[in-house]
Amino acid sequence: MAEKRRRGQELEKDIFITARKIINEDGFRALTFERVAQQAATSKPVIYRRWKTPFELALAALQDQIRRENNGKVDEVTLSGSDLREDLFQVMKRFLVSVDVIGKSLIREILTKPDMYTDSLPGIIGENCDIDIHAIDRVLQRAANRGEPVKQNLSRTLKLLPFDWLRYRVFVRENTDQAALELLIDEIILPIYLEHE
Repeated sequence: MAEKRRRGQELEKDIFITARKIINEDGFRALTFERVAQQAATSKPVIYRRWKTPFELALAALQDQIRRENNGKVDEVTLSGSDLREDLFQVMKRFLVSVDVIGKSLIREILTKPDMYTDSLPGIIGENCDIDIHAIDRVLQRAANRGEPVKQNLSRTLKLLPFDWLRYRVFVRENTDQAALELLIDEIILPIYLEHE
């Protein structure tokens, strides 16, 4: 009996599982389209049609894992805080889960060797920044709806500040524990995001 031909989400899932297995066992640099095609029992053209580089495939596979294990992306967190501070903690903790899945070593490699990823990086960064902005917009809207004195017309730069701060800590190998998150939120973000009399 002939093996059923996989398509769409089923094939994509198998490709992502294979890519993550290769990354986990042999590292990011071991990921090639040829190896993924062979281990996922598909063809290289199938993979080439969807992803331009192994780097793009790696990030897509890791983002898929984040969505599956955490019920969506950072901007899809179910917010349940009673104030802006609590909602910010939820989003930042969720963001750190994403960083852990993607892998601190991969993030550092991207940041230290951006020329290797020139074709893919701008689009990926832009897409992730849009997700981060949407997450912060949701948090700020909830705070405004509760009557908290949220500043209006915050710039994109200020909305991305907490995420950029956390990415920087990964880059310089700083641990981000509860105390670091409290510093970020209480001493940096809340004074920026809230009006003060």
